[in-house]
Formats: sequence, C-alpha cells, structure tokens
Amino acid sequence: MHSKTSSSALLVLLILVVAMAPRALMATAVPKQQQQLAPCMYIFGDSLVDNGNNNYMLSLARANYRPYGIDFTGGPPGRFTNGLTVVDILAELLGFSPPLIPAYAMARPTDFARGLNFASGAAGIRPETGNNLGRHYPLSEQVEHFRAAVREMGPSGAAPERLGRCIFYVGMGSNDYLNNYFMPGYYTTAQAYDPPAYAAALLQDYSRQLADLYVLGARKFAIAGVGLIGCIPYELARINDQQEPAAAARRPTPTNNNNNNSGIGISVGGITLTIGGAGGRSRGGGAGSRPAANASSSGRNSAGGCNDRINSAIAIYNKGLLSMVKRFNRGQQLPGAKFVFLDTVQTGKALAANAAAYGFTVLDRGCCGVGRNNGQITCLPLQRPCNDRSKYIFWDAFHPTEAANRIYAAKAFNSTSNADAYPVNVSQLAAAT
Repeated sequence: MHSKTSSSALLVLLILVVAMAPRALMATAVPKQQQQLAPCMYIFGDSLVDNGNNNYMLSLARANYRPYGIDFTGGPPGRFTNGLTVVDILAELLGFSPPLIPAYAMARPTDFARGLNFASGAAGIRPETGNNLGRHYPLSEQVEHFRAAVREMGPSGAAPERLGRCIFYVGMGSNDYLNNYFMPGYYTTAQAYDPPAYAAALLQDYSRQLADLYVLGARKFAIAGVGLIGCIPYELARINDQQEPAAAARRPTPTNNNNNNSGIGISVGGITLTIGGAGGRSRGGGAGSRPAANASSSGRNSAGGCNDRINSAIAIYNKGLLSMVKRFNRGQQLPGAKFVFLDTVQTGKALAANAAAYGFTVLDRGCCGVGRNNGQITCLPLQRPCNDRSKYIFWDAFHPTEAANRIYAAKAFNSTSNADAYPVNVSQLAAAT
C-alpha cells in the first residue's frame, strides 16, 4: 500500500515538473530521431557557423572560452554563441544523430565521409578579409581543406554518386563588409569599388569557389545570404556618438573607441588587432529593418535605427547572390547542381516582427558583451551573461543566440515561403534526385 502511494505521488510530481518546464527548455529539446535525409553534410562559412576551427590560432576570432558555449555540452568549445549554431540545428533536422558535424581541425579520418565543418571565424570570400582579427581560413582555404578531405576519403567515401546526395551549406559575405569594405582605415576596397562594383567582385570570386566545390563532387548547395548586419548590437552601439565609460574599464582594452570607420582596436598580449568597421550612420532604420523594433529591456536605442549604409550595400549583394543561384539552377554552367538561397534578411525581419510570439523580449542588445547595447566589445572570458538566453535574439555584439538560430534553421529547413528559402527549402533539397 505504501509503495503504491509513493509511486502515485512520484507520478504526480513528474507531471508537475513537465508542465512547469521553462519554455526555452521545451523549445530546445532535441527532436525525435528520424531517418537521415542525406549521407553527409559539409559546411563552409564564418563565425556564424564555425564550431572550433579557429580554436588554436593566433586570432581574436575565437570562441574557445566561457561563457561561449555555456548551454552547449556536446563536445569541445568553439561556437560563437551560447549553444548550437544554425548548421548544428539543420544537421539535427536532417536526421544526423549525435555527435554533431565536427570541425575539420579536430576531426578524425573516420569522420570525413559523414561530414565536416570547414567554417572559420572572420573568414570572407576575399582572402584579405578579416586579417584585422588575425589568422583564419578564408573561403578559398576552406575549399582546399575539402579537397584534401576528398583525397583522404578515397574512392568509396568521395564517390560522385555519394557526394552528389550530400548537403553543402555555404554562408559567406558578412565579414567582407564588416571586416573589409566598411573599414577604410585598414582596407582599400572602399576606395577601389562602389557598392555595386564591390558586390559584383565578391560574387565573381564566390561563383568561382562554388564551381571548385562542384568539380570536387558537390551538387546540393544551401547558400545563406547576409543578414541585416547594420542592425547588430555592434552597429547599434556605434550609431550613438556618446562614449561608454564602462567599456574602457574592462580588458581587453579598446585602443580606438570612437565612432570612426576603422573599427575598435584591441590589444591582447602586445598584439593590436581591430574588430569591425562602420560606414556612415543612420537614425531611421525603416519599417521592419531594425531588430530592436520597440521592445527591449533597455528601451529603444537612443539613435532609433540601424546603419542604413551597410544594409543598403548588403541588399545589393544579396540581390546579386539570388541572381547567381537562379543562374546556376538553369544548369548550363554547373549541370546537375541544385542551389537553394536562404534569405536571412527576410527571415530576420519576420523574426523581429513576431518576436513576442517566439518569446523574445530583448531585440537590440547582446546577452553578453561590454558597453552600449552590450555591443562595443564582444563577450569577454568568464564574463557573466544574461540569465535567460531564450529571451535574447543576440548572444553577443555580432552573433545570434541558440534560440534565434533555431528559428533560422527551422525556416530554412521547412518553410513553404520563397521569402525564406528559394526555390525550395533544405528538406526538399535533400529529397531531390
């Protein structure tokens, strides 16, 4: 009798615990294992999807310290967020069972045929992009790493009929603007190109590197556009000319914390590197263009908007990127290849417009960082982040939280709207023959 009573009480307790579970815990639960929709997945990109390739480089573009990965327990550190990246979640949705797709720098030869992540923080399409942050792998080197992996896999793992069914996720371009074009004090591209010419030059290089992947066996490409980087906390912090004294009191120390176009310099171990750039300022982000909307724990940004000069340049690039995808899908240049364009701008605008429905209350500042909008300097070692990451769209000055990444991944994977994925979504790409 006593045993039966205890069992009933325990059952009631378990039901109450489940019913009272935090929304974030329920939302981030690992989905039920499904059939794997692709034999392998290969990832190319920058810090938005890097999962540790930069860990042991002499670079400021590293995330191998807490609180980065504070909500991640599935392997070594290195992700530029609190938990999973958008490609981690896409891999889950594609049915890949743990462990997640490993970083190439830490992978074993037995991992190669299943999938590899070649992404590198600070990377760009252009080889010089991101050099202000130190060592990293630009897209051309990432492609070379894949070439080496193909040789390592041999005829069975790299068979054309096998690689042709794999998903190749590529997301490049953000740093070619933030850590190149809009840093005229460090780079000369802004003097050599106007925005349309620069976008055309980037896309010419990009298409050549994608063609190299095609020659190596890639056929199914998910190409991510560049988001509204004029609205990230780093740019929102730079719009306001007022200095933030707290930023100067923290280490690493900024060596140039004014609102010019050359970025913030940081000295680490006697080496001075520069983070981010800006081009012009705008006080009117336009309807739907600012993630801050009107809701935040800090209220509306005092400047009231995003950096429209950057967002306008990004719009030119994304339009050209979509045209490139359409051209490749016509099949004359790369016969048999299938390309999907992931429109992160439109997905991001929809996320901001429906933030409350997703549970977000802080849209314009990082969960972890220093200064205005927690965006003047990114998250520092052992810094205490916000308590409830599920309420923040941004983890730090530049990168989304896992909660936001889950929405981006879900839209890419199963949205029926061409505003999110064109001409089909990633699940349909995986199923295509």
